[in-house]
Amino acid sequence: MTDGEKLIVLMLTDISKRLKGEPDIDPKFVEQTIYANQLWGFDWEFTGIPFERSDEDPPVVMETVDILEMFSLTMFHFKELPQSEQEHVRTELGYSAHGLDKFPGFDGNNDEHIGVARYLVEQLKRFKDLPGATANSHTQTSLPRYRKMLSVYLPMREKLGSGRLTSKQIIEIFSA
Repeated sequence: MTDGEKLIVLMLTDISKRLKGEPDIDPKFVEQTIYANQLWGFDWEFTGIPFERSDEDPPVVMETVDILEMFSLTMFHFKELPQSEQEHVRTELGYSAHGLDKFPGFDGNNDEHIGVARYLVEQLKRFKDLPGATANSHTQTSLPRYRKMLSVYLPMREKLGSGRLTSKQIIEIFSA
């Protein structure tokens, strides 16, 4: 969208909010999508509208989704392990095990993933059950670590299907 198109759409959302009745398209969602500069969100939210679609979402969006999914899935499968295996995983991972209870977050000062994560949770209502999904890690080392973890997790995900991650696999992911 051009700057002019954004302004026109924002003006239309203002008009829409003042009309009586419930609009089919939530003007607040439209405003937040434009203000957050997450225009890809229109494709995700309004799948029935035939937008001119690009072949793929922006790489930062897909990487953020993969990272949040990885943490969400590993946390869920970790909680499903017997207590003795949970203790074994925590012992093996040491400090790295803190990511099994709460997502440590993205660096709010140095990468755009935190904006995508916040948009996913707050506007699209995705990953809202992932503790810490919108957290600011305040560290530049977060994203490089998550990318190393993804390099281990993504091949596992392809083979996982509806199966569960084992304690060994969780240790492999978090040790990366």
